[in-house]
Order: sequence, then structure tokens, then C-alpha cells
Amino acid sequence: MDMSLSALPAEVFSSGAQGWYLLLDRTQGNPLAAEEDVVVPTAAAIVLEDAFFAHEPERAPLLIDLSILPGMTAEQKHFWAQLGTDGIRQSLSKGGNAMVGGWLYSAQPAEQVQRHLRRLFAQPHPDGQMHHLRYYDPRITRLLDDGLPAGQRNQLLGPIDAWWYATFPGEYRCMSADSQWPRSSHFVLTAEDWQALDLAAAYHQLVRCLAGLHELYPEAVTLDGLPGFATVCEQLRQAAAQPWVASQDDMVGCALLWLLLGRDCSERYPEVAAELQQYQQERSPTLTEWLLFAGAAFWTKPIHWPAADKTRGVIA
Repeated sequence: MDMSLSALPAEVFSSGAQGWYLLLDRTQGNPLAAEEDVVVPTAAAIVLEDAFFAHEPERAPLLIDLSILPGMTAEQKHFWAQLGTDGIRQSLSKGGNAMVGGWLYSAQPAEQVQRHLRRLFAQPHPDGQMHHLRYYDPRITRLLDDGLPAGQRNQLLGPIDAWWYATFPGEYRCMSADSQWPRSSHFVLTAEDWQALDLAAAYHQLVRCLAGLHELYPEAVTLDGLPGFATVCEQLRQAAAQPWVASQDDMVGCALLWLLLGRDCSERYPEVAAELQQYQQERSPTLTEWLLFAGAAFWTKPIHWPAADKTRGVIA
């Protein structure tokens, strides 16, 4: 399946946009307030209710049926598309949620799409409880798209033919159904899937730190070549096993050092070994804060990205 980055298809911006939907995340506010000129009738704004939002129904995601919004202009849709890419940049560099969850296309009836999206929320977790899956967060969408095997990805999509979502550093990517596998709406995360997704917060913290390093030291630290989620997760797990790693921040800082300077950076660079020893004694500031302000000279070394993971389809 071609996973190349691309712009949104032209059909999204047509006046009819039959079969197209805009998925909005209301966790941090009402996205519709961001564009005051767009009036969305009640029939076009479908609230995706879930028990998770029982006490705050106003935070449940919205599914906007673009086919019954003929008054929404191409310029207004471009505004929403830009809001999606701007939001993912901000969420992965500064934290917070992106308001635009994705642009979905389905040839199936709207009711079928709604039912499927509502079913995706509650997923069994290895702890024996039902957990809420934030599939409408494009950061999580990306991790699911990258990690799930083709058959399970088809189950995630269900009646949805194509799911466009914003990805860092600010472009749209398409998750689409694989014709070599049957279509099904029965999607359940496995224990191995959760094991990887439970590292999502650490992964996103690492990406934010990397973006911060690039902003501070653009000549020394680039964003090109960051390995896929599975490879980074393996680095995080190995970092967590280090005897001196006592927190998520330690794990992220250790993995970031390995990703940028190599697993043997303490042996090859005496200043790295000295700084790590001092950190382990003082534990202040946090490891990632120390890395951010270590200085350009510290980071002006050859970057040793791990070899890209060629086994796409294995989430853990």
C-alpha cells in the first residue's frame, strides 16, 4: 500500500463532496468556533457519543457530513485543512490536542459510518477493564496506521474507504483499505497492540524533544530520518530497562540520546558519560531539560539513526 504523504484529494473541496466527512476533536474546546463563517446545521453535525463522555457530552467528537453542507466553500474547507496541519505541528511540538481529527471517505450510508466510529471507542485492555481509544486523535491514528497489520487495519477502517489525517511535520497522509484483505467492522486491539500504544505518551514526548532540539540547534539536529514508531518503541523499552532510568522522562531522554548519538555514545563521547553521571547524582533538572539546553557543541556529532524497521505491520 502506498503510504506516501500527499495533499487532500480535490473531491474534498468540491461543492457536493458526496461521501466525505470531517472528524473533529472537541477535547479542548469547540472547533466550530474557530471558523465563525461556517454555520453547521444540526443534521450535518453528528455527535459520536460514548460512555467516556457521559459527564462531558460537549467534549465528544463530531462527525461533519460534508455532503449536506453545500454552502461550505472550498476556501472554508482549505481553512479546516490548514487547521489540521497547524494543529498537528502544535500538538507534537508543544502538546495538546489537534482539533481536526481527519477527513474520511465512505461509499456506505452515513448511519453505517457513525455506528462503526462509535463502536471503536471502547476497547478491552489487558488490565481487564474497557479503555477509551482516542482513534480520532491524529497522533494515535498515525500510530495505528503504522503498526497494525493490513487485515486489522481494514477492521479499524470498517466501512471507511479512506481516512486522511495530518501528520508531523504538517502534511496529510492516507490510510486506505487493502483490497487483498476482507472488509470487516469487528476491530479489537490485542494485548500486544496496547503494549505499544501505552508508550504513545513517551513517543510523543520524544518527538516534542526532538522538535525542540531542531529549533534550538538546526545545524546539529535534523528531523530527517526519524525511525518508525515500532523502532522507537523498542528503543524506549530498552531504555526503560536501564538500572538508572526511574521515570518516563529518564526513558525518553535515554532513548533520544541513543537515537541521535548511538547506543555507545557514553563510550565514544567522554562528555556524554560525564554529563550522564552528573545527572544520575543530582537528578535536576530533568534529563530532557538538560538535553534541550546542553548546547550546540554537545549535539554537533554524527547522528546515528537506527536502521529503518522494514517489518511494517507489527505494532510492537
